[in-house]
Amino acid sequence: MTAGEQSRGYFAMTANDDPYRIFPKATPEQRAELASSIEAVGLRNPVVIDEHKQVIDGHERRDICIELKLDWLAGADVRIGLSDPQKKALAIDLNMWRRPLNLSQKLRAELIEVYLIANPHLSETVVAEIFAVNQSTVHRIKKRLMQLHKLSPVTSTIGKDGVERKVGNRDARLILKSEREFDNLGPSLQELAGDLHGLVRRPMKLHSMANRKRKLQEVTEVSALPPSIDLRHCDFRDLEIEEGSADLVLTDVVWSAECTKDWRDLARLATRWLKPESLFVTIIGQAGMYKFVDAVRDHLKPRWTIAIRFKEARRSRTNGIIEHWRPALVMGRTGNEPLYCCDLIEMPSFAKDYHDWQQSLDVAMELIRRLSRPGATIVDPHLGTGTNAVAVSLAGEGRTFIGCDIDENQVRTARYRVATEGNVGVGDSITETEPDVIVG
Repeated sequence: MTAGEQSRGYFAMTANDDPYRIFPKATPEQRAELASSIEAVGLRNPVVIDEHKQVIDGHERRDICIELKLDWLAGADVRIGLSDPQKKALAIDLNMWRRPLNLSQKLRAELIEVYLIANPHLSETVVAEIFAVNQSTVHRIKKRLMQLHKLSPVTSTIGKDGVERKVGNRDARLILKSEREFDNLGPSLQELAGDLHGLVRRPMKLHSMANRKRKLQEVTEVSALPPSIDLRHCDFRDLEIEEGSADLVLTDVVWSAECTKDWRDLARLATRWLKPESLFVTIIGQAGMYKFVDAVRDHLKPRWTIAIRFKEARRSRTNGIIEHWRPALVMGRTGNEPLYCCDLIEMPSFAKDYHDWQQSLDVAMELIRRLSRPGATIVDPHLGTGTNAVAVSLAGEGRTFIGCDIDENQVRTARYRVATEGNVGVGDSITETEPDVIVG
């Protein structure tokens, strides 16, 4: 097993008939040693399977037994009633203690994800000890899973002593540069005191975080929106849209190769929703764009990129490159769809009042005006806080919008934004209730 093969990770290795074979295969030397042992003394360590005869642990032992014409199910340990994540976590539990700890960083992170999803109530300390990593590594992975809605927050965790403890607010630390910095950050620090934890590494973000908290506290229920704006709380796979009815799919996909399956599912559905020669457009980071194009190539072909140029350059946190622009990737079924527009948009500012992933309303307006005609139907399967919905409302000219999001709080925020920022004239459609803090 080469480092390159191992780095393909969990998702590559499960794309076969053994969905729980999540560790690299044994080397020829390891396999030969195991085969000699089984041939000499038989199968001492039983194979673990589920009620459907799928192997959870013992894939190498099974294969060797089949080659030696031995009954690999003799003494098999059948685990009944486990969910798919629980089976994967069990495979990890049964392997980590006997596997050499030379797993690639990428594979180890993917195994931690699997384990966290199956065991959300285990403390970060316990998970870090199992995988021989720092607690901060587990915390970072856990936070990303929550952002992707693959993991929900818990109110308590179980430590290595087996005791369940409530999750409390952890304190935060900030190393000051000067008294002036404290005077500048003081109000935001006080406002965010209960929301921060750990070491604050980017103090300049505190102002935007405090502003976002205030904006989310202002969000109230919206009882009705005009028929032209249809916002739904559901997974995009459950979004019911008439086949061949959409003039434009405009969205902001999650910029992570971990969502490759979601990308493929979305591309497959988009080709069903779109009219012939209509376009699929997503804003995406440059690093993720090539992976996205490769993932969806069976359904969508790249047509062009529209450059969204920043007002000020910014350094990428992931690779250090100084970025001046970001692509809006334009795709279609053939890659030859008609496209008559300027391929440059000036972004006046980064508007992230409601969520850290929020895109610019000005950019959304430009994309809609350039890529759709009056009366067009525009679909956003990753609604988020509703920037595209607001843009369609403001663009008007008979355009209609259909959008969905898996996060109910995001849909609630989107409805509020359309009612308060859009050109809908909903009047008293906002129902005044006690404001809730919505975690974006």
